[in-house]
Amino acid sequence: MARKGGVVSVETIAIGIYLAFVNVAAFILYGLDKRRAGRGQWRISERNLLAIALLGGGLGAFLGMLLFHHKTRKLRFRVIVPIALVLSLVVGGGALYFSDYYHADVTALEATASTDDVEVRALTTGELAFVPHNPIAGLVFYPGAKVQPEAYAPLLRGCAERRVLCVLVQPPLNFALLDSAAARDVIAQFPDMQKWILAGHSLGGVAAAQYVDKHPEGIDALVFLGSYPASDLSGFAGTTLSISGSEDQVLNRAAYDDGWAWLPSTAQELVIQGGNHAYYGNYGEQKGDGTASISREEQERETVDAIVALAESL
Repeated sequence: MARKGGVVSVETIAIGIYLAFVNVAAFILYGLDKRRAGRGQWRISERNLLAIALLGGGLGAFLGMLLFHHKTRKLRFRVIVPIALVLSLVVGGGALYFSDYYHADVTALEATASTDDVEVRALTTGELAFVPHNPIAGLVFYPGAKVQPEAYAPLLRGCAERRVLCVLVQPPLNFALLDSAAARDVIAQFPDMQKWILAGHSLGGVAAAQYVDKHPEGIDALVFLGSYPASDLSGFAGTTLSISGSEDQVLNRAAYDDGWAWLPSTAQELVIQGGNHAYYGNYGEQKGDGTASISREEQERETVDAIVALAESL
């Protein structure tokens, strides 16, 4: 799971505490209601017992039914509580998974402020735009999975300072594949821009490729950062550039090699010597990644150089 400095995120802790609390509470309520039934005392309503199960306490309610032999003859409890258990596991597990992500560091957050050369503004669709004076091309960037998008602000600011307008997609749950069509609305907000590049890091690159596969018109170039396509783009007429780090241990090399069969024959490759998977952004070290022999700033600089050179060639 994603970590920042080896510490579980605040969101994950909060969700974990809630799930623990609601399941313990459900277990106690089922036991308490069973005891009150045996003593002929005031009972907890069935509506409330089912409600706490559906609010995330499915495991506690299920265990309460089994251990206290309570409500096991009631058909709606025998149906609803197991369903609540499954929902708790799926929704709770998903919430824990997506809430634990790599956070942008201080340097990245500082790069989201406007300067004399680059205006940083939020678009109506929620994306963050780095707008330079007299841009030569536009770039829509899809962040890597489970990475706070702002982690890529230094990279995009570097491109914007050299006249490439950059828009950072803000996908739901920090998962770009859930919003691969984001580029459509971004491009519509800059009708005067004539040249467009789509780029993405890791699974963000897969999301960018999905958009190009479905909407190749109006896209002049596609850039993969430690990534590869998941569909056939061999017929794409634009420029394709694949950038990877020589020390990248997160990238699936077999899938990367296989992906070249799905790229145009004119696709270009840049291997950054000493670079790894995480150093395109500012979110710390990534689990399972190789150790870079160059600095994060150097890898970002080489990446910016390659993207700007591509934009100038369009």
